[in-house]
This record gives sequence, structure tokens and C-alpha cells, in this order.
Amino acid sequence: MTALLRRQEGFTLMEVLVATTIAAVGFLGLAATHVTSVRATAMARNISIATSVASEQIETLRRMPYDDVVTSSPTTVARGHMTFTSTATVAAVGTSSKKVTLGVGWSDQFGTHAPGTSSPGVQLVTVIGE
Repeated sequence: MTALLRRQEGFTLMEVLVATTIAAVGFLGLAATHVTSVRATAMARNISIATSVASEQIETLRRMPYDDVVTSSPTTVARGHMTFTSTATVAAVGTSSKKVTLGVGWSDQFGTHAPGTSSPGVQLVTVIGE
């Protein structure tokens, strides 16, 4: 009876090692998920700011006289610690409308993001009538 009680008093070293290994694998999975979520949050913030910059630029073009709405060279806009570059491309649609494609790109810790690349930026398209 004493031998039986002695076996049930605690955990063996092997049980502790297996439990520790399982916990470590679980914590590593949580750490990887955390890193991914931090990156996604940063990217979403930058995309949101770039969309805002593009919307502002489009609204500026809408307020201009129709004949002054033309393709522009790249323009830089600073928002916080980031610099965004926007470019407006204007193409005629019929005789009284213009298609405006406004692209916004930026560089961050994850690389360069620009419309038309493998790591795209933000691109908004609208039509402005006469």
C-alpha cells in the first residue's frame, strides 16, 4: 500500500517535459499570430491614410475648372511620420468627361507599396464631367 501511494504523489519528469513542450508549441503559435496581427494592423493603417490622401486629391480635382483637370506629376504628402506619393492620370472619356485614376504609394518597414507593382498601393478611379 505504501508503494502505491508513493507512485501517485506527483508527476514524473517525462510528464513534465511533455506538458512543457506542448505549452511551448502553443505559446510559439500565439507569438506568430501576434506578429501577423501587428503587421496587418500597420498595413491597414497605412492603406487607410493612403485612401484618405487619394480622396482628398480627387476632391481637389473636382473643385478645379474642367479644362484644368490634367495628368499631374507625382506629389508628396506627409502624414505623421510617413510620406505618401500621389499621381493623377487623366484620360478623356467621350467629349465631356474625363476619367481620373489617382494612385498613392508609400514606403514602410514592409517595403515599397505603389499601384501597379507586386506590393500595390491605393488606386482610386472616378469620372469628372464638364
